[in-house]
Amino acid sequence: MRPLYILAITIALAACSQETNAPVARVDEVPISGESLRSFVEKLPVGLRNPEGGDAARRQYMQSLIDRQLILKEALAHGLDTLQSVKRTVDEAVDARVIALYRARNLTAQVQVPEEDVRRVFAEEGYHRERKLNAILVHTRAEIEAAVAALDAGQPFAEVARAHSLDKRSAEQGGELGFIGREAAPSLHVPAEVFNTLPLGEISAPLRAGLSWHIVRFTEDRDTPYERYRSLIEEQLFRERLAQVEAEHFESLRVAAGAALDRDGLQLMLSAAQREDGALLDTCTAPLYTFAEGQATVAAAYKALRRLNAQRSLKDSTRARTALDRLVLRPLLQRRAAREQGLHDDPDIQRLAKRAYQDALLNAVRDRFAAVEMLSDAEVWEYYDSHPDMFYHEESVEVEELLASTPAEAQWLSDQLAAGASFADLADRSVRAQAVQSQARFHFHPRDEKLYPRLVPAIYAAEPDQLVGPIRVRDGYSIFRVQGRNPGRVEPYEQVERRARALLRRERENAAFTSFVQDLRQRYQSRVEIDERALKAALPDSLVQGT
Repeated sequence: MRPLYILAITIALAACSQETNAPVARVDEVPISGESLRSFVEKLPVGLRNPEGGDAARRQYMQSLIDRQLILKEALAHGLDTLQSVKRTVDEAVDARVIALYRARNLTAQVQVPEEDVRRVFAEEGYHRERKLNAILVHTRAEIEAAVAALDAGQPFAEVARAHSLDKRSAEQGGELGFIGREAAPSLHVPAEVFNTLPLGEISAPLRAGLSWHIVRFTEDRDTPYERYRSLIEEQLFRERLAQVEAEHFESLRVAAGAALDRDGLQLMLSAAQREDGALLDTCTAPLYTFAEGQATVAAAYKALRRLNAQRSLKDSTRARTALDRLVLRPLLQRRAAREQGLHDDPDIQRLAKRAYQDALLNAVRDRFAAVEMLSDAEVWEYYDSHPDMFYHEESVEVEELLASTPAEAQWLSDQLAAGASFADLADRSVRAQAVQSQARFHFHPRDEKLYPRLVPAIYAAEPDQLVGPIRVRDGYSIFRVQGRNPGRVEPYEQVERRARALLRRERENAAFTSFVQDLRQRYQSRVEIDERALKAALPDSLVQGT
């Protein structure tokens, strides 16, 4: 059996339950149901399916569930269920799901955004129109005041823009940047108030534009379709109202629990953080918060911050109090309230707890029995040198790209980009997965043409820094700009040493884990029973077809 396949059962089996229907196998007294086996196979990713199909696939899938039970038995036999790391992992998984369930029932469900409120914001806050923007951009306040003086003296706006504006593209057009909408205005350093209230033809007061200064005017307005902004406004109103509901609910929980910040505990925590005294912060039993019943210690609060990588919030006392309330006290009070509502007894939470417990045991077994000793530099170099294909960086093109679902939306995005907006500013309007996270920046390889048969050839044909599109592609309409090209090459060892070390470590861990599982199979061979007829009934031919 492939090592990666054995490792994959940890994840793939997590969603499978063992019902009380007729078992297809037993490991000692533990039955493995036909339903759990069938569910496992149905949810198995295509890449992990047995390509042979038939009985070979049935045996492999059955063995995966048997292996899981063997590993769990070994974990219990070695007392790994008593490890604090196992308990912590389970508690964190359950807490996260319980809090999410509590928020859904007690907070999110309370927030309503009526259609008339969305339409009111659309009309009153400037979303109902786009405005043709003209601007003059200069370095200093003195320069912008000189430009204003020239305009006051009667010099045409277009002449002043051509003579002084730093934005050469718009300067050539007499300062014209094109139509912009209400949501794009801030990214162009046009405050919402200016966008909403500046009359056509009038020139604004000098405005900061990052490190520069500019003045703006609008020369034309046109209507915007309501549907373009409906979801954006609805989401904005929902977030605002949810924040208000959360603040009020948090205060009510605080009062009900009698929660109070212990100032001495806070000062102790801040002082230790300033000294970077991690040992004290990890063990301090002084109270940080007190309740009518019980307390939360400095150590518990610090561990909560550390799990979220938020320890730096302790460097400033004002920031620390806000962070501690939001990241420590609020979840703590919500967990207490959730327990009072019996949410920990919810069947879904109970199933989650069981899955998290078993997965934590599986990981503990791997850490115990498949650990690899320190790798030498020579071993890592040998791995790198003998696996050049693992470190070959294929030719690629770096692009900024936005994907729109309709021609009208694509043209609007193109107009905004031509007017000076950045791809990152508009990333939230793209329907491309990961657009927001990547700030609309992607890289494409020649092999990606199979996935993007129209987009990739267009990208490779484009000139650097050329705004291209909209072009029709498989999933919509694309607008992009090529940022640069990277030739294919084997990356230097110095750049990939850490990756090479991690890959070699994982390879050896996989081999050790595979050997461990094979040993378990031999030791438990006489204690495993498989019902061949039940196995074939649970996995009919339609589920075990080859690939």
